[in-house]
This record gives sequence, structure tokens and C-alpha cells, in this order.
Amino acid sequence: MKRHGILINRNSSVPLHRQLESSLRNAILSGSLPAGERIVSSRELQTHLGLSRNTILDALAQLHAEGYLVTTRGVGTFVAPHVHGLPAHEKSRPETPIVPSTSADRYASMHGLAANLQGDAPFRPGLPALDLFPSAQLKRAFDASGWTPAVLDYPNAFGYEPLRAAIARRLQQTRGIVCSVDQILITGGAQAAFSLVARVMLDANDVAVIEDPGYSSVRAILLARGAKILAAPVDEAGIDVSSFRKRRAKLAYVTPSHQYPTGAVLSLDRRLALLDWAAKNDGWIIEDDYDSEFNYTGRPQPALQGLGDGRRVIYVGTFSKVLSPALRIAYLVIPQSLRSSFEAVHQITHGPPSTIVQSALARFMDDGHLSRHIAKMRRIYDQRRCCVSAELEKVAGSVFRVRDSRAGLHFIAELPRNVRDADFSRRAARQGIIVPALSSYFHGESTLNGIVVGYAATSIPDARRAVAAMVDAL
Repeated sequence: MKRHGILINRNSSVPLHRQLESSLRNAILSGSLPAGERIVSSRELQTHLGLSRNTILDALAQLHAEGYLVTTRGVGTFVAPHVHGLPAHEKSRPETPIVPSTSADRYASMHGLAANLQGDAPFRPGLPALDLFPSAQLKRAFDASGWTPAVLDYPNAFGYEPLRAAIARRLQQTRGIVCSVDQILITGGAQAAFSLVARVMLDANDVAVIEDPGYSSVRAILLARGAKILAAPVDEAGIDVSSFRKRRAKLAYVTPSHQYPTGAVLSLDRRLALLDWAAKNDGWIIEDDYDSEFNYTGRPQPALQGLGDGRRVIYVGTFSKVLSPALRIAYLVIPQSLRSSFEAVHQITHGPPSTIVQSALARFMDDGHLSRHIAKMRRIYDQRRCCVSAELEKVAGSVFRVRDSRAGLHFIAELPRNVRDADFSRRAARQGIIVPALSSYFHGESTLNGIVVGYAATSIPDARRAVAAMVDAL
């Protein structure tokens, strides 16, 4: 037997018998120990390797159990006759490149922007104040929710009914949503919700309208589904419905309460025009209401879904912005006509998130903690919004032109033409600040030059220091 392939490292944290197993196994699979070759005795291995006999016997026993070795009584131990290493020409042949699916390539093309929005850094958009998360109240809700069979069983395809009931009540009271409990479907985050909508509603080559600029992850999901994208421009009144009003499309994705990323609020006449387009063209509207809880001018406009009795609108909401993205809980309000289709696809593809988490969140809502937390955070975010806007104006008002819609968790700051937003975003990142370039949110040619500033998760002292660092980045 060739012993030169057996490597033992006494300084490794891997047990010695595991190291011997691995070396012998690799020698067999590589062909250094061919099928039928005799293995030297355990006593000889003990002498040459300086290992205890028990260590060697443990390793050989494991390889016997895995089928690599066979023993003939009175003769010896051999490599099993059916175990063959790779032929020499196979080992020398270049490895075949891994070719992912076309849809995987589409997702990968959008991954860069999402990856750049990770990390603990000032002004990162889309993030609530995680240091103010109501952990004590939610822990009590976990303890009080009860570990009943209904909670511990496989979840209902639409989600935990008490949570769905709590969501329906809140939507009816705060967003003017027209729905019943059986129209609420719980998903594992907003991305899962959008992916589910795409699976149910789109076939390859169907046309989907998106906002331009808009939420890149939704664009990636639609492209991965094989949809043809029709990008509609956005201005101060939201998406320009006239740009596609006479076009047939299967669905239109919109953020009417606080357009992402510009912050525009969709005007009433455009809301009505959008509903009219859907009715006349047999289209569907995805209403992403991602941060409507935070409006600093008074009561926000009701949801688009409530204007049309919900017949043509699929409403998407999430707890990621009001509590934490780690909860991974979002929800859909589905028209009754689509309920069975969504249930079937959801059951097979994703299914709802943990019922234990859903149960605790339902108790958290029923006890009034969510409403109190949102009211508290609305005051804090308004203070932070005002601070960041004022600091930018005071320190670099000639450079940053703040466009503040007085809603949500972010605003945009336009830059002068001689400062490319992508370049500035990279320089700010080197200063430890995440302010994505507006140009990165465009499907076509960018018509805005600026940055997205998320103020919600940054304390006022940190915000002041970050603004000074942004000026240095110029």
C-alpha cells in the first residue's frame, strides 16, 4: 500500500481518526488505492503513523461501514472491488463549465444593487430603527401566544388565521382596504410575495409595466419570470399612466403612497386613470404599500385598493419597515377571483412562514403594541428626517437639493450635473455611508442625478457626523 498519501496533522482540531478516514477515502477515490488492493495491517499503520491502535481501528471501521473496504478472514483487508477511482483521462479532462438557468442569470444581474444595501452604515435606505425594536413587548407576546397544536401543526396555506384577522382589521381601519380575512395571504417577506404574484399572474412574454425609476428587485423577479418590461416614467405626481394607457399589459407594479425611490405620491387623477386602464385592458395592479405607516403631514391617502373595491388590485404590505426585516413576514390582499390560484401555487412553492412567529405577532397586534410602536416611531423618524434635511441644507445646500415628500423612511437629494451620482455613491461608501445612486434604479436611461438617503435607522448624532463625511466625499 502507498502510504505517502496519508496526511496526519496533530495540530488540527479535526480528530485523528477522522483525518485517517479522509486520507484513505481520498486515496481510494483518486485511484491511488485501486479496487482490490490490500490495506496493510492496523499494527503496521500504527507503527508507521504513530497513532494509537484504537484510532486506526475506528477509522477502518468507518470505511468498512461506508463500503470502501472489505475483509477476508485470515487473509486481510482490501479496497472493495466495486469501488473505482476516476479514470486518468477523466481526472485530466477540463471541468465542464456550470451553466445556470436563464432566470438565474436575470436574478444575478440585479444582485449587485441589493448587495450594496447591506451592512450597518448611516443613511442606508429601507431600514427601520433596529435599535428601537420593541423586543420586550414581542418577547411577552411569544410567551403569551401559547404553544397549542394549532400553532405547532403544519401551517395553513394562507397563514395563521388570528394574524390574518388582525391584519385585515388594521388595513380596514388605517388604509381603507376593502377585504375579508380569507383574502389575506401571509408570505415569508415582500420578495416572496412579489415572486408569488409573478408565478400566478405571468406567463413568458407577458408584458409587465414598472415604474422608472423603480424597485430593482421587482424588476428582476418579473424578468426572471420571462416578462417583457414596459418602463413608465415617474414625475412629481407618480407614474405617468398616459405613457401606457393604450397598451395591453398583464399587470402594472406601482408604489402609489410613496414612490420608490423618488418619494412621489400618486395623484388622484392618475389613481383613477390606472384603475380605468386595468378595467379596460383586463390588467392587474400590484400595489406595493411598503412604508405608508409613516406620513408626516397628517393622514395619508387611502390605499389604491380601496378606490376600486379591490377587484383589479393585488395589495402587498410588510412588517419589515414597521418592525424588522428579520421577521420575514409580509402579506397579500388577493381579489376573491384569484384566491384558489394563489393558494395552490403558494402551497407548492413557498408556503407561509413560521406559525410560531405569526402567532406571537398576532398577539402583539391584538394587545395594541404595533399601533403604539408605529406612533412612537413616526415621531422619531420625523425628527430624524428634519435633522438630516436641515444638516444637508446647512452644510452643503449648494450641492445637495433635497426633495422631501415628508413621508416614508427616505428622501432623495439631487446632485449638480458635474457630480455623477454613481461616483459620489462609491466615494461615500468608502467613508462608510450607504447612499445609493438614483441612476441605479432606472430601467432605461437615467433622468435624475442624485442619491437616496435613508434617515430612519440613523440617530441624530450619527446623522450629523455622516453629513460631514458626505461633504468630505465630494
